[in-house]
Amino acid sequence: MDTENEQHRTEGRRRWSLRLLVGVAVAGLLVGLAGPVGANNGRRATQETRVLEQDESGEIHNSKARLRRRENKIDVAWRMPTPESGTYDYPTADQVPPGAPPHPTVEPGTSEVFSLWAFVFNNPDLCSEECNFDDIGDTPAQGGIFQLDHTIGDGRTIKMAGKIYVSELAAAGVPLQNPHDAEVHVAMAPHGKALIGADLTRQFGGAIGGPDQWWPALFFADCTPSSGSGC
Repeated sequence: MDTENEQHRTEGRRRWSLRLLVGVAVAGLLVGLAGPVGANNGRRATQETRVLEQDESGEIHNSKARLRRRENKIDVAWRMPTPESGTYDYPTADQVPPGAPPHPTVEPGTSEVFSLWAFVFNNPDLCSEECNFDDIGDTPAQGGIFQLDHTIGDGRTIKMAGKIYVSELAAAGVPLQNPHDAEVHVAMAPHGKALIGADLTRQFGGAIGGPDQWWPALFFADCTPSSGSGC
């Protein structure tokens, strides 16, 4: 595939990623709540890419998302500069999936809460088009949604990590089935000023916001050493 076609394909995937996140925020599926580098059929078992801006207008300097594919799990590691309070787009407390518990007030603060999520498509070749919300659940693509981690961003850098094991129960959709072949979209969500007690617990475990407020990183199943984003 030539460079122009690869860029076009990547941009298409990014647009579908936005539609996926919109669907998650609106449809209410999120109501629940490191080893050697190898290769698999010519594909990288370890992939790295930079995190994208909230509007996906560019890559964030000094950020890194890493995905390691194992036989029985995938490992995700996330690092990016802590967004400066008050300088980015926040969700509002009512931007939760229908039926989900209420989210506490969202407002800027010195220490803010962030959570990390993964959208896994076990059979990306069977996605309806580019992998998106329509492919979550009992569909040919067998998509699932997982919460990976949460943190209070009170330093210069946010670091989060998580593992998803084969057959692990998803927050929505189906479990991970094909670690080496799955397409994975990872996204960080902001929850505003860190509160205390039960409100902090709800911030840590609550789904909130959508594509205008989430920072994504995309990992494609067909990533090879010679291909582009997600490698």
